[in-house]
Amino acid sequence: MSELPESARLLATLVAIESVSGAEQRIADSIVELLRGWRIDCERLGNTLVATVELGRGPRLMLNTHLDTVPVGNGWTVEPYAARWEGGKLYGRGANDAKASVVAMLLALRSCAETRSGKGTLQLALNECEETTNLGMGKVLERCGVPDGAITGEPTGLEVVRAQSGLAVVTAEWHGRSCHAAHVQRVEHDNALVKAAGDIVRAGPWLELEGAHELLGASTVATTVLKSGERHNVVPDKAEAVFDARLSPRHCAADVIALLGARMTHAKLGVRSARLKPFETAEDHPLVQVALAVAGRARAIGSSTMSDMALLQGVPAVKCGPGDTARSHTPDEFVLLAELEAGVDFYTRLAPRALEALAPATAR
Repeated sequence: MSELPESARLLATLVAIESVSGAEQRIADSIVELLRGWRIDCERLGNTLVATVELGRGPRLMLNTHLDTVPVGNGWTVEPYAARWEGGKLYGRGANDAKASVVAMLLALRSCAETRSGKGTLQLALNECEETTNLGMGKVLERCGVPDGAITGEPTGLEVVRAQSGLAVVTAEWHGRSCHAAHVQRVEHDNALVKAAGDIVRAGPWLELEGAHELLGASTVATTVLKSGERHNVVPDKAEAVFDARLSPRHCAADVIALLGARMTHAKLGVRSARLKPFETAEDHPLVQVALAVAGRARAIGSSTMSDMALLQGVPAVKCGPGDTARSHTPDEFVLLAELEAGVDFYTRLAPRALEALAPATAR
């Protein structure tokens, strides 16, 4: 492995450390030691890390990505934690999502610290639990406050994402009256499962909300869970369903309730979660424009996948990083060495220019 560049060796080290969401202690320990060796200040918030480089008076730019991964799952043909480079590819859980971004941002942070590039404060937040509860980003914002701008590291192929769909989880309940299944011909009852099935069929397997977003397209609502009954010989008196709504900035959870309520007349609807709101930074914002220039892209894009950028409401931010989103959460996940090296170069060049782009808005 010695002939590989530093970025490749560091990524192999981190991918070899299992860090399923909620169990990030070992990888956090490893990175704390790394930063200590680089003499970069690092504050630990549980298993979330915040490394800070002060570059003089100016805005605060937050680079952020996550240390956790989803579980390995089935279908792998390689060892998910062997972390071996083969033919310019590193296979392993988290190699693509998002440890390539972790490594690229770490090396960019060190480079800026050594060269004193940019004016302001450069922070790197390496978050726990992004794949589950977004606990880490919540800790960072509570401790550090809202930054002047942010760059979220996720596998986008270095496409610059300025708009991200939000997520609302909506629930439905149907209530009826049970009886013994043997007595359905002569005992009054009300089958909640049948009521639910009828409503769901009328609603359809998925729905679109009116009004498409220019980058994210239509907001969608999909039926994903239906539960009813516990025994074969009891007509159920309750049924429950869950709907996954991916929302553009044009819509909110209340719009989903209204749409479903018009089609499912027997259901009691509620919102389980709406904390991951849609996100958008204006196309003409200086941070977006400088990110496009550094990435060599003509226009920013939208993304339907979730990230900690959802918690940065009101902050100018983009999502951009090495790797391919289609490989995330899949068996035989991998990242290319060329992608990793391009990510290091991208963040290293972008960070000082982003600080400069944010300076006019934060000048006093």
